[in-house]
Amino acid sequence: MLARRVNISAKYLGVDITKSLQKDLLSFEYVDNASEESDSISIDLKDEKHIWLKDWFPEKGDVILPMIKTTNWRKEGDKQHLPCGRFFIDEPSYSGRPSTFSLKGVSAPLNSNFTDTDRSRRWKNITLKSIAGDIAKRAGLSLQYIGKNNPRYKDKEQSETPDSTFLSDLCEEEGLAMKVTDAKIVIFDEREFEKRPSVATYKEWGKDVLDYSFKTSLINTKYAGVSVKYYDPRLKKTIKYLYMIEDIDEDSKIYKLNKKVSGQEEARRIAQKKLRNLNKKETTGSLTLFGNIEILGGTCITLKEFGAFDGKYYVQKATHSVGGGYTTDVEVRKVIGGY
Repeated sequence: MLARRVNISAKYLGVDITKSLQKDLLSFEYVDNASEESDSISIDLKDEKHIWLKDWFPEKGDVILPMIKTTNWRKEGDKQHLPCGRFFIDEPSYSGRPSTFSLKGVSAPLNSNFTDTDRSRRWKNITLKSIAGDIAKRAGLSLQYIGKNNPRYKDKEQSETPDSTFLSDLCEEEGLAMKVTDAKIVIFDEREFEKRPSVATYKEWGKDVLDYSFKTSLINTKYAGVSVKYYDPRLKKTIKYLYMIEDIDEDSKIYKLNKKVSGQEEARRIAQKKLRNLNKKETTGSLTLFGNIEILGGTCITLKEFGAFDGKYYVQKATHSVGGGYTTDVEVRKVIGGY
């Protein structure tokens, strides 16, 4: 069989730097998060002639588009590629000796107005998707809204909060995931992604599994329900709602949430999403796998012959590392059903 090969190609400010990159590359790492945190890359290069230190030293905010390419990886003649997206150079650094140049990149724009500037705004009779569209436009980003889960609000207020924090918190409240990558805000329903077929199946003794660890809780940490309570001063009444996934007794854990809601329907929706967020990480794990470009944040994998830890898992974070080989490290949580 022909030898397996993995290479990194890249365009920097629109210029193909693949040959220079491959000649000097020591290591490459691409981190793909399903949500919350931005994606990132890090590249280490040897620089014996000080080219990267002088003529090619980047400016903060420069754009790079890297790609992982594999040949003969799964079978002879097989060719695959993983476009990592667009990254903004954030932390170029240099060390010696030997002379080594390192750079880091983030998928979120280096835009303090989006991440750090407190803003206040009020919307009336609007959907979450429309709010996200307004915020994306203000940040100079596009919006990719995946799925039909698009709550409508009679009234929604942003009060002295950065756009990124406000939108992230709003998505979490509605059981939606959000990330900023490749110059766009991506919002999606994790439950829909969990229903998709697994991209790979791994067995405990399989040669593609290099390392693993799991943990779960055997004590009563699971919440049986969420109670929402809000006194509406305009209507002069208290709105209450209790959402349960099992019968409640004196030992049941109930999460109490005091939050402004417009009525029973919004209270029910918020309680259901909150309960899922509280319980979804009951069983978690991490694995180091033989490199697989199909595994990204938001995909699922199936584990077999891991005993109590068998099942379908949602990938929260995938780290692709190239340098002296190619591995994919994943952080996963077991898929839960019912809510």
